This record gives sequence, C-alpha cells and structure tokens, in this order.
Amino acid sequence: MAEVESISHSGMVAPDSRSVHDWYEDVMGGHWAETVSRNYEGTRGANAHSCGMIADYLFVTFPRERDMPGPQMLKGGEESYRHAWAVSRERFEESLKWLEEHGVEFEGPVNHPEHGPLGQSIYFRDPGGNFFEVCWRRDESREFNPVILASV
Repeated sequence: MAEVESISHSGMVAPDSRSVHDWYEDVMGGHWAETVSRNYEGTRGANAHSCGMIADYLFVTFPRERDMPGPQMLKGGEESYRHAWAVSRERFEESLKWLEEHGVEFEGPVNHPEHGPLGQSIYFRDPGGNFFEVCWRRDESREFNPVILASV
C-alpha cells in the first residue's frame, strides 16, 4: 500500500443537511465547499449531497435518516464509529469551553493510558447523530508527514 498522508474526507448522514451544516459552521468553524455536484451523474448515481470544510478536512453530508442514536447519546458503545480531530494540548481546554459556549453536550475529558499516543479526549455528536472526538496527542511534536500549505 502506498503511504497515506491524511484522511481526505468522510461521508456522514444528515437527516437535515442545512441544520447539520449550520452546526459545523457555528460550532466547528467550518464553511460550505460545494452544494450539489453534477460530477457524480451516470453510473455512480447523482446524490444531492453537500460538502463542507473544516481546516483541510472535507465532509460530505447525505440527506437520509440513520438507525443510530441522536445527538443526546454521548457515549459511543457499540455505535462508536467516529471521526476524531486533534488539537494541541494548549488548545484542548479552549475546545471544551467552545463546545460549552455553543451548547454542545459532551463526555469528558477522558484520560487515555499513560504510555499511549493520546492524552485526553472529549466525545460528542452533531445534530445528525454522527459521533466525534477531539483529542490532544502526547506525540504532537512528532512530525509524521509535513503539511505543505499552498496559496492560490
């Protein structure tokens, strides 16, 4: 397998795409990228999906119901499929306060094993029931693959 640089994007369920995207803009600081793509017409189908960006992470929402707990269930349990974002240890407390200020219920901080790469995490769900984690990493100073920023 070729070396992987990062996660490119995720597809997530959003029963109400507009409210989910509003949440990503207001709470997570994201922005809209593309509303509907005609590039997928034909044999691949033509999903009416929207795209948003948070930093270099692209998320695609699909307007359909899901058979999973809603945002009120904070623990993952058997349904702990999630997307995780890392912040610096210094910004972790700031992230907690930000979620509190925006009325997002979360579980944590949860302390991870002392000798593992993760320090602490908080867990929460978006309005579509998608499960997320924000963590700081003990190995945050280690450079795995430098990010190259380009201006257009």
